[in-house]
Amino acid sequence: MIKMQSRRDDPSIPDWSRDRLDSPFPPEIEKPYFDNLLEAWVLSRHADILAACRNSSLVPVGHISKRASELSGDSDRLKMRAETQDALSPERLRKWREQLTPEVQAMVVSLPIEEPVDLMDSYARPLCLSLAAMVTGISRVEAEGLQQSASRVSKAAAEPYDPALRISAKAANEELRACFHAGPEALRDSGFVALSQTMPCIFGNAWFALMQQPQQWSLLHQHPDLMEQAIEELLRYAGLTRILRREATSDLSLNGALIRKGERVILRIIAANRDPERFSHPNQVDVKRRDAGHLSLGAGSHACVAASLIRMAAIAITGPLVQRFASVTSARAVDWGGGSVFRAPKSLWVCLIESDGERRIGDSG
Repeated sequence: MIKMQSRRDDPSIPDWSRDRLDSPFPPEIEKPYFDNLLEAWVLSRHADILAACRNSSLVPVGHISKRASELSGDSDRLKMRAETQDALSPERLRKWREQLTPEVQAMVVSLPIEEPVDLMDSYARPLCLSLAAMVTGISRVEAEGLQQSASRVSKAAAEPYDPALRISAKAANEELRACFHAGPEALRDSGFVALSQTMPCIFGNAWFALMQQPQQWSLLHQHPDLMEQAIEELLRYAGLTRILRREATSDLSLNGALIRKGERVILRIIAANRDPERFSHPNQVDVKRRDAGHLSLGAGSHACVAASLIRMAAIAITGPLVQRFASVTSARAVDWGGGSVFRAPKSLWVCLIESDGERRIGDSG
């Protein structure tokens, strides 16, 4: 089926308005079709995107111009993945969590009770910056000095179709590369950007989702043992990545779609994570959910190599927040940032509420 997508401004920019966390409507999930304006196949069903992630003939490409032939080959990607996986060993993850925990506990105790506070600037971003410094091997002072450059790179990644953002990011990338020399390539400048800028966005989306369905926050507060399971559910429901791009390196048939060599494919990740054929009651947060298989961290050979680090940080930072506060209410309208690739709260102003008789984390007795 050939179809043209309706978009607001530039018709060559993807804009599925329902693939947003704050949309009042669920994503539209359809059979694979070719979009003439985007010049790409569009996949939105869970089964289709999972098959695409597992198909070796579909390789990652940039959102702007670069063809698969211009990017690193499979051997380079596999080498980079192996180096990164070695660097993210269970022992190192435990070490980083132990280093991060005292700061998390001190910061969660310092959050005001029943007074407006921005969880992004007062909690998520400082903690993620500290983790970014630990993982990339720089000092906290150095990390603070690199924040603005990292922010420019992140903004361009969120909306790669904006030429001004691309120009700004190119200069920022050059600045960042000069500051990182050791460790796996994926955990140098790009790792710093991901941890200091992208990871807070992941948390902002997750906390916004819990705020929208407060009974789930309350359930986690009462049953902290559900946290690992809850993080998977929040990644499914409120995952950050809206779309990914692939290019076919050979002709292939994918669940009935005949994709030719050189054709582009767009994977609508958020839509796939809300597919009722895969998940029961997909448009509800259920921290007790058992049907796993979300695609927010990829799948197959293209699964996110830093998935274990993301999960560790999500548990280490979200757990104490929900453990201390019994409920949370919105203090201001959410100010959203990002673009066609990912979108998240720039600020998340809330009022945090403790239940009667609770002790703060770190209190004795």
